[in-house]
Amino acid sequence: MPAIMSISQGARLQIAEMGHGAPLVVFVHGVLDRGRSFDRVARLLDRECRMVWYDRRGYGDSVDAPGAPVGVDSHVEDLLEVLDGRRAVVVGHSFGGVSALGAALRAPEVVEALVLYETGMAWVPGWDDRFLRSLLWGEDPEGDGARLMFGDRFEQMTPDERAFRLREARAFVTEERSVRTDAEPFDVGALEQPLVFGHSETYPFVVVADHLRQVVRRVEVVELPGAGHNAHRSQPGPFADLVRRGIFLARG
Repeated sequence: MPAIMSISQGARLQIAEMGHGAPLVVFVHGVLDRGRSFDRVARLLDRECRMVWYDRRGYGDSVDAPGAPVGVDSHVEDLLEVLDGRRAVVVGHSFGGVSALGAALRAPEVVEALVLYETGMAWVPGWDDRFLRSLLWGEDPEGDGARLMFGDRFEQMTPDERAFRLREARAFVTEERSVRTDAEPFDVGALEQPLVFGHSETYPFVVVADHLRQVVRRVEVVELPGAGHNAHRSQPGPFADLVRRGIFLARG
């Protein structure tokens, strides 16, 4: 059964744990997603490490967590509360990787290594942010965000499911706006830990990969051709290999 723990701002998150082994791996999901979306990857790693995941505030079981929806700083605080001083390899998918990156910079003593897959960084040179900015500050950002993520499936949902997904889309809008400020939210070049960055062959994540190669001292870029944005679902085996590489680098 998932454990229940209290975290900052009075929120309560469900923390699911599984696996065996000394390394601790914490998974952080992306927008309009769930912690359990990593379950296929976790089954492959069950005998190699202990794993933790949770629903970020504003999503899934945490959609009604106090304070939700929240910006990136609060997501970083939540992740550090989940870590609770334990040293771990942190794996972030999509926006979950922004939270992971922020935690690694704020508390390098507990984040041993980072594994990010297709984490967008709207502040890097070469990133064309015009489309998302027009959506985020448009007339119906929640509805447009849900349609962007689910396509035709959104209109085929039941009214209750559409309403729930729109509530989650508020979290998407809030957190994406929070990293689009006058100043860069993080100094990625200050990262001390090893970083594994995975991506498919698509723009704009190749732009992020190129930037990371230039500014991060210890970075490995791995391409998963044809995996798409949700590689933890479409190619759990190669995604598990990214995690294994992160564990290896954390061990030095």
